[in-house]
Amino acid sequence: MNKNLILPIILIVLLAGTAFFYFSDQKKGNSDSAQDWVMHVENKEDIHRIFIADRNGVTADIKRREKYWSYNDKYNANPYVLSNVLNAITSIRLKHRPSKNMIPNMIKTLSTKSTKVIVYGKNDQVLKTYYIGGVTPDESGTFMILEGSDNPYVMNIPYANVSLKQRFFTGDEKWRDKTIFEYAPKDILSVSIEYPKRKNKSFKLSKNNKTWQVEPYYQTTKKIQKEVNQDLVANYLKGFKKIGAETFEVREKFIRNESNQREFCIMKLLLKDGTQEEVHFYPIQRYEDDEKTKPQPVVRYLTINEKNDKYLTQHLVFKELFWAYDFFFEG
Repeated sequence: MNKNLILPIILIVLLAGTAFFYFSDQKKGNSDSAQDWVMHVENKEDIHRIFIADRNGVTADIKRREKYWSYNDKYNANPYVLSNVLNAITSIRLKHRPSKNMIPNMIKTLSTKSTKVIVYGKNDQVLKTYYIGGVTPDESGTFMILEGSDNPYVMNIPYANVSLKQRFFTGDEKWRDKTIFEYAPKDILSVSIEYPKRKNKSFKLSKNNKTWQVEPYYQTTKKIQKEVNQDLVANYLKGFKKIGAETFEVREKFIRNESNQREFCIMKLLLKDGTQEEVHFYPIQRYEDDEKTKPQPVVRYLTINEKNDKYLTQHLVFKELFWAYDFFFEG
């Protein structure tokens, strides 16, 4: 072979090999870097725990239990809030890569004002860890960065013009479930309501085989000699399916003042599994005059359960449970 041709051939082979390895590395690098803007979890069923921490050290630790989700290992998690968070975790997508001019501001907010989120699968396997920072000027995108990455991105939930940071928060007010009762009628064995100021209206409702019996709570109350209307009982028990409080953030001074008064009623439930509930309702009385001679209709109650959890409840919501002894009978 002509010696003058050998050198060009060797050069071509070397350049081809270099190009092959270069582009191979580039593809590999692109594949790895692509992962740092994939921040969603595909299936809600794979999520078993969500940990959220803000810059003030306040945390929300949400865990999947057999029949519910817990909040900070102490309370039931608010199902409506949880639903929004799960939807966000599975819906987060890349809106766009930031321009070079945007990056310094993104890094600043992510390093000083971000919220940390860890999403776990079964057995505390970490699925995703990321930081959520500020928003774009039009608030349609949120600054986020995956842990271990150097690249911040602008993320959003497609077709939802909302800051992702608004979905990931801490604090009892939003995360604690405000449900007072959540029981199917078939799971209830008995209900009793004691009205200390209206004793003749107090009653005991209990199941005897397939029928319900209603008796006066106090022996001094004359017993009604009529048939119990089973349809009325069935409608009454539906009220326990899902009913909750307005809030649980009640000032201690207010609690001391109101709980010194006599209860409006004491409600007790016994369930098939042996669970017992006891809830006290203290009326929050307001007056039209300073002399307190003209009481206004009661609108809210200080409500305290057997665990000493304190809530503010509305009469408008709970009035369907405040039945009287004579409400359950034919005619």
